[in-house]
Amino acid sequence: MIMILPNRPFERVAPSREARTVYIFCEGTRREFDYFKYFVEFDSRIKVEVHKLDPHDNNSPLGLLKIAEKYIIGDDENSNPLYNFEDDDQVWIVLDVDNDIYNSREPQIEQVRCECLKRKNWFLTISNPCFEVWLYYHINAVKPVELSNRGDHWKQLVDSTIPGGFDSRKHPLLIETACENAKNNFLLKENMPDLGCTEVYNLANSILPLVGDKLRRELRKLGMVIRSTT
Repeated sequence: MIMILPNRPFERVAPSREARTVYIFCEGTRREFDYFKYFVEFDSRIKVEVHKLDPHDNNSPLGLLKIAEKYIIGDDENSNPLYNFEDDDQVWIVLDVDNDIYNSREPQIEQVRCECLKRKNWFLTISNPCFEVWLYYHINAVKPVELSNRGDHWKQLVDSTIPGGFDSRKHPLLIETACENAKNNFLLKENMPDLGCTEVYNLANSILPLVGDKLRRELRKLGMVIRSTT
C-alpha cells in the first residue's frame, strides 16, 4: 500500500550549470505529458523538456520522430531549430506498442529505433502495450496475474491498484521504485518489450541523476511510506 501526505509546494533552487538537458518526445496527450511535466516543474536545476503533441500533429511513431528532428536538428532546410542541442544532451522518443487497426506501429517503431541508433544520445523507450504499464510499476512490484494487450485494461488496472488513482502531482516521486520494479520485470521478446513490460526505466535512469537527491529529500519531508504490492 502507499500513503502520501497532502501536496505541498516545492522549494525552488538556483539552476545548475552541470545539468544536461533531456528532451522527451511522447505521443500522449495527457498522462505522458502530465507525468514528465512534473520533473520539469520540480526544480529549476532540472533540464527536462517535454513536447506535448497537438491533436493535429502526426502522432504516428515516424511522425513523432520527425517532430523531434525538427525541434533538435539544424540543417539547410531547418536553420533555426527550437532547441540548442549540446553534445551531452539527450533525446528520448517515448512510444507504445498499442496496435492500430492497420498494424503499422511495430514496423514504424523499428524504423525509429534504427534512426536513433545512428545518432549520438538519441534513445527510444517503449511500453507494451501503453504508458500505463510504467505507471503501474510505481506501486506494484510484480506483473498482474491477468495480462492484456488492451490499453483500457491497463488504465483500469492503474486506477484500481493505486489508491485514488495515479496522481501526476505526487506519484512521480516514486520514480526510483518504478525503475526498480520495471527493470525486475522486464523481458525482451523479438526485439520488443514483452507484454506488461516497459523500457521507460532507462529514461528514468537518465532523469534520476538530475533529480534523485531532491526527490529523496522531498519523500522524507512528506513522510511518504512506500510498500510495493506483490
